[in-house]
Amino acid sequence: MNTYLIISETIYFMQNTLNTLKNGIDNVVSFNLQENTLSEVLEEASYLSMFNDQKCIIVKNAQIFASNKGVESKKYKEDADKLLKYLDNENKNVKLIFVLNGKADSKKKIYSILNEHNNVYIEKKLTKTDIKNELNNIVKDNGYTIEDKSLWYIINNSLGNLDLCVNELNKLFIYYSKKCVIKYEDVIALTSKGIEENNFKLVDSIINKNLEESLKNLKEAQIFKIEPSVIIALLYREFRLMLSVKLYEEARLKPIEIMSNLKLADWQLQKVKANLQMYNKDEIKTQIIKLGDIDYQYKSGLINKDVVLITYILNLCM
Repeated sequence: MNTYLIISETIYFMQNTLNTLKNGIDNVVSFNLQENTLSEVLEEASYLSMFNDQKCIIVKNAQIFASNKGVESKKYKEDADKLLKYLDNENKNVKLIFVLNGKADSKKKIYSILNEHNNVYIEKKLTKTDIKNELNNIVKDNGYTIEDKSLWYIINNSLGNLDLCVNELNKLFIYYSKKCVIKYEDVIALTSKGIEENNFKLVDSIINKNLEESLKNLKEAQIFKIEPSVIIALLYREFRLMLSVKLYEEARLKPIEIMSNLKLADWQLQKVKANLQMYNKDEIKTQIIKLGDIDYQYKSGLINKDVVLITYILNLCM
């Protein structure tokens, strides 16, 4: 069978798996099921080359494999039937690779068929230790050596996000430009404190609904080429922290107990409590859901990199 499904939340796993599946095929065509129809994909897949050339078709946002409800469910069922029909007579010269950012519905027939042929690649949930080991392998594969404390610094500074960690390693490789030992002090120096401080200033101004400051700090973040996913992750973490404090307060826990449970210093708790003056519990939940949705859409390519944060800021601050 030449049809595959990749289920991934990180660009790193998705790209590595794609590279393995493409296996040197030069003719690669990409589709996005938010912009193209499955019929267009299958028409391309069914095209027979005069010279039997190998072709790889990558299909992003494959919601056909996810759980679908409401009016969309009928459309996805029809698409699933079309794909099942194609599987009965696959084009042997075409590798058809679907990519899903999210959770698949394992009960669907189309999923079961691919899974039976071991054609489903699922990214496992990584612990921070798993990420450290993966980063260490990347360093070795590139001919470098690095200390564990340097890897932990990168992981913690990247909020445990594998894609961001890999970006940091790539910066180090460019900086050194030759195989050597990566120094801890260089890791710290290349992770700019100025950038880190600007990230937190941006997050604070957004949470405080200060439109002018938010737009100013956003412009600085764009100059530093900060990935929107970094800011989204920081905002998500802050709102989750606010919700946790709110729930603990409703449960009548003392400040000392809240600080102990959430591993917060006194000044951090006071900052969270100040932020809570601007939101009720439902508003916080709404922001957490919105940020999760925005993160998914951004990683899936549904939102333009240049507008994702400014759209969120305008909606929250105005």
